[in-house]
Amino acid sequence: MATDINGDRQRLPIKLIMPKQGAERRVPGGNGPPKPFRTVDGQYRQRLTNQVEAIEQAVLPLMKKTKTAPLRVKVIPQAAAKSHRPLRLFAKDTCPIVGVGKIDELFVKATAEGLAKLKLLISNSDGDKMVKELSTIESIEPVTPASRRRGREADEILRHCPRTKNGFLARAKLFDYGQDDDQPALVEDFVEACGRLGLRLDRRGYAESSFTFGVECRTVQDIEALSKVIGVRSISQMPLIRTIRPQRFIDQPLPALPMRQANDTDVPVVVVVDSGVSNTNAALASWVVGRDSQVAAPYENRAHGTFVAGLVCFGAQLNPTLTAIDSNPCAVFDLQVIPNDDPDKGDTTALMEQELLSSLDGALREHANKYRVWNLSLGTDAVCSMDEFSELAEELDNLQERYNVSFVISAGNYQTPPLLDYPRTPEQLEAGRITSPADSVLGITVGGISHVDFRAGGPKQHHPTAFSRHGAGPNYIIKPDVVHFSGSCSTDGATVHGIRSLADTGLAEDLGTSFAAPLVSRTLAQIYHEITPSPSPVLARALLTHHARDPRSGLRVPDGEENFLGFGLPATVPYCLECTPHSATLVFDDILRPGYFLEWDHFPYPASLHHDGRFFGEVWMTLAFSPARGSRWGTEYCETHIDAHLGVYREKTSRKTGEIEQEFNGLVPPEHRNRGLLYESYQVEKLRKWAPVRTYHGSMGERGERGLRWRLKLQLLSRHTQDESNSKPQPFSLIITIADPLKKAPVYDEMAQIVRSRFQAANLAVRARARIRGEGRI
Repeated sequence: MATDINGDRQRLPIKLIMPKQGAERRVPGGNGPPKPFRTVDGQYRQRLTNQVEAIEQAVLPLMKKTKTAPLRVKVIPQAAAKSHRPLRLFAKDTCPIVGVGKIDELFVKATAEGLAKLKLLISNSDGDKMVKELSTIESIEPVTPASRRRGREADEILRHCPRTKNGFLARAKLFDYGQDDDQPALVEDFVEACGRLGLRLDRRGYAESSFTFGVECRTVQDIEALSKVIGVRSISQMPLIRTIRPQRFIDQPLPALPMRQANDTDVPVVVVVDSGVSNTNAALASWVVGRDSQVAAPYENRAHGTFVAGLVCFGAQLNPTLTAIDSNPCAVFDLQVIPNDDPDKGDTTALMEQELLSSLDGALREHANKYRVWNLSLGTDAVCSMDEFSELAEELDNLQERYNVSFVISAGNYQTPPLLDYPRTPEQLEAGRITSPADSVLGITVGGISHVDFRAGGPKQHHPTAFSRHGAGPNYIIKPDVVHFSGSCSTDGATVHGIRSLADTGLAEDLGTSFAAPLVSRTLAQIYHEITPSPSPVLARALLTHHARDPRSGLRVPDGEENFLGFGLPATVPYCLECTPHSATLVFDDILRPGYFLEWDHFPYPASLHHDGRFFGEVWMTLAFSPARGSRWGTEYCETHIDAHLGVYREKTSRKTGEIEQEFNGLVPPEHRNRGLLYESYQVEKLRKWAPVRTYHGSMGERGERGLRWRLKLQLLSRHTQDESNSKPQPFSLIITIADPLKKAPVYDEMAQIVRSRFQAANLAVRARARIRGEGRI
């Protein structure tokens, strides 16, 4: 084994495969003749025609200003996939599709002329493709005030709206027609309607393209009136941003804490987006590299932010029994945006969603080029929908993409006693779901696990805590992404074992997913810091995820438990950035073009794990990308998806010709899937289709897997782009680790030699001081 001049084992670097070395091939086309899902006879056509005529009578009189109106089209579940979408029926010259709601729900843009042409198509079209499209339709109907209120009564919405000086603040989101000349009229009609009602509008914090507004209402009648405006897609209360008040303090002296020296500026930094960080503790203050306060002095309460910052800087020193926390240095930038909401601590006020977004945008503009990890130990009371992503999550995704940063977000706390069991009961599965903005696609959501073992009435060690909210997120994406220690308590809340951090007066103890998030933030900041040049957010996220493991076993998170544990507990730096003698990791940072797939035939595999015509060992992969997104597509918010396949070719005798052929067999299947029916809804739910991060794992077993050679294939799927020339290439990061679970084969040396001879490659550059002390872990 190689050693450096100090006698330490040299690090075994990850190999970065340079782009454009896979063979790019066009995806073959061709489908069988279209088959309708049901009989399309005269009676069926007449039913759909009657629905369109009813729409003409009810909706056309409301379109005097806008000339258009959104309509809802329900399709049968079997036809939810993009390949079955009725694009000829609802086309540009009839009523084009402009959005998606639930997985079986389309929104189309209606005009008087379009409705007339739609009736003709329904009545007269008889081509095979058109008949199949007609067979997919369940109903065509107007968008109702009740659906705009998401089934809630107007008085309920007003009751939950935060108070303002002159009324109550609601949030309205309009339909988005995309790049369409009719969109301005839809916005203008809404603005004029608010003017007639005397309602003040405020767009601060929201992207102009989101068509989201804060609306100051006074009465239930105002909410009812807004829910009747033809362009409104949803009306709800303006969410409030909250933190968690400290539970208890412990009277113990602080341990000796390291001070940052003035000349030590080369350290990872986490931006703590919170209630502020105290300057009364000299050790903590030395690790604060900057401050930006956006809270007026009378409303300051720095307790929560100080506790979070203490875990970023001193998590290991303050919790020496928790071995999953490393002691590598990490500093904080104090972004104070959350005011006091505890009346016992002074004057209180609320932070509204759009105020948080506005503050974040300003801070990111100034600091994003320097700080890449932003810790958001905050949340709302809004339980995430299964059908669409929250407005707050969508805006956070936009900010992360615009400024090239990563947000680490707490999963949210369940606080209604009795708390949550594990496994969860059927009733708890719905009640304990994550809260906004934990559904952020680009954000890394963190759940809490227990560091203690309750014999009864509480979680076992390393199990999800009784307060940690769970997924899945909208579109069945895996949320939380990862977990970390958060303190723990019994389900009745009577017995508390908190995690320790800092308070103004000394050492404090508290619990909540708010305090799991900073432990992940510090690891992610170290990943960004240790790799030179700094990685993309996609690669940083992939590296954080790739070595995460089930904290109970050290193995993969079992299928069915990912909604509670995510991908597991992340490995610390440097273990997540290096290989061992018996494992080798390759990173592919590349781009996929629509209509093509990338293929690496004769994919390298170590000779020591190949004998007697069989392959041995273990392979796991992590695929991450930042999908194209569109809020108007509802549950189809993620518009791109990448399929990855790694396996071997085997010889097979053709039944038709009797000749020997080669057939591809995947050996590294995606994790956390259940091979169900092929309907789109099942693929989304069971196969995690359209998820921005996927992991794969394959074990060759004791007997090995026969095969001729290995092959890697990646293919891009797009949801809404019909013309490939208008769709964008999709960057991705793929990490592949090949290992000998027996820890005997010289996998690293063999793979390094193959990579040198086969690829243009480089070592993933890591700062020299990041050394492995000992064997590490796979």
